[in-house]
Amino acid sequence: MEYRICTKVEIGMKRIKSQKELVSLRGAFLHKISEQNRVSLPSNFKEALINRGVKRLVAVKYPDCVRAWPEDEWSKREDGFSSLNLDDDKVSGYLRYLYANIMDLEVDTQGRIILPDSWKTEFAIKDQVLLVGMGGLCEVWNPEAYKFKQKDLADQFAVNRSYVVELLEKRNRDEEH
Repeated sequence: MEYRICTKVEIGMKRIKSQKELVSLRGAFLHKISEQNRVSLPSNFKEALINRGVKRLVAVKYPDCVRAWPEDEWSKREDGFSSLNLDDDKVSGYLRYLYANIMDLEVDTQGRIILPDSWKTEFAIKDQVLLVGMGGLCEVWNPEAYKFKQKDLADQFAVNRSYVVELLEKRNRDEEH
């Protein structure tokens, strides 16, 4: 039997390769808003953004919450938009609304973002927000509004799960052909 002595660098590289870096935004967290409208991101969100090499979130005001994508994830979405037909009224209407309601949110060195006053007012956010990680994006909710939404989500979970399973199975079939 032959033995080989590994250097500390080789051992360290093996350890790094065996550990999967966190890049996904996961979980739901209630966070206070400072007087300056700063919101601290959850520690696992900060870690995921650092691992992605991202210092900015691209935030879009949706009718019931704010959705925020790490800049690298948003770039993928924008690449998909570039292939759409802008002469299609539904496409141009969607993109017009989307781009009119976008704001870049810089993540400061302490892992905080600033929530605009206008969005706080529109969503009736007072002193706290609920941050909901959804893998490649996070949502910013008024905690009270989310309570109502959570009931609908629980009621629709089984139906939505089946729908997602069907979509994934279809994608797998399409990729095989």
